Amino acid sequence: MAGSRKTIWLAAGVLLPGTIGLGFWQWYPRAEEKTDMLPAPVELPALAGMIRLPGGSFFMGSPAGSEIYATESDSQPLHRVRLQPFWLDARPVTNRQFERFVAQTRYETEAEQRGTSLIFDRDLAMWREVVGASWQHPEGPNSSLVGKEHYPVVHVSWQDAVTYASWANKRLPTEAEFEYAARGGLADCDYPWGRKQQSNQRYLANGWQGHFPEQDLGADGHQGPSPVGTFPPNRFGLYDMAGNVWNWCFDWYSPDYYAASLPDRPRGPTQGSERVRRGGSWLSTVNYGGDLRVDYRDHAAPSQTTNHTGFRCARDVETP
Repeated sequence: MAGSRKTIWLAAGVLLPGTIGLGFWQWYPRAEEKTDMLPAPVELPALAGMIRLPGGSFFMGSPAGSEIYATESDSQPLHRVRLQPFWLDARPVTNRQFERFVAQTRYETEAEQRGTSLIFDRDLAMWREVVGASWQHPEGPNSSLVGKEHYPVVHVSWQDAVTYASWANKRLPTEAEFEYAARGGLADCDYPWGRKQQSNQRYLANGWQGHFPEQDLGADGHQGPSPVGTFPPNRFGLYDMAGNVWNWCFDWYSPDYYAASLPDRPRGPTQGSERVRRGGSWLSTVNYGGDLRVDYRDHAAPSQTTNHTGFRCARDVETP
């Protein structure tokens, strides 16, 4: 009914033909309706910094026919995916957590072995390969982690992330798991919190304000990464599912994978040259892909390390 707020809840564990999916999925008000209110959270089990997400079915990807998606065919077609319950870190892995891992294992990241890593230079508005940049020196050899213990770790490759996850008795989330988690049970929404980038004129993620790459206004309070959990969580209690740093996912990347994706627990192509990244970062902006959206796909060589990419871990429910 026009002008009214209509909400439909689906019972957990019941798949209704033609509906969005299984439990905890909610229709959110249309764009022309009031969207300033953040949706109510869902009470989910939490343990040791992880949230247990319910299994379910959802539509993954972006719809066709919209101008904003015209150049993003890699996130089409929209397709139904079914997932089993799984655990996901509530926050990206922090410098302090990664430091504990390195102290116990004496692990050396790919950036440290290589001696260089990529930094986006805001002053020059370009990427630079910086000698001495690493997770311990996120802005170059003269920088440190002092005061950044609760910032997300960056300058980590896909293999670095996999190695940390294995040490923690976890794994990287699949691309499907990440999108499912980022949506937070909201059907047909562009962002983890709803339909608009802001709520009550408040920024809900750490992105780039201004025309990228030459103007960084920092209107969200940050120019660069922010401490994890600075912005509100989504309905599932997950922080930084959009913005702050990109998150490595398990999957190989293929631009046409969605057309052949398995409906049950998809894990991406069996091979490739790049891995998927999800969630957007502090460099994400509307004029450059709009990649704070939950359906936006990014990808990079698994050896690439930058100051806008980190990760979070997942775990199967069967794992104690």
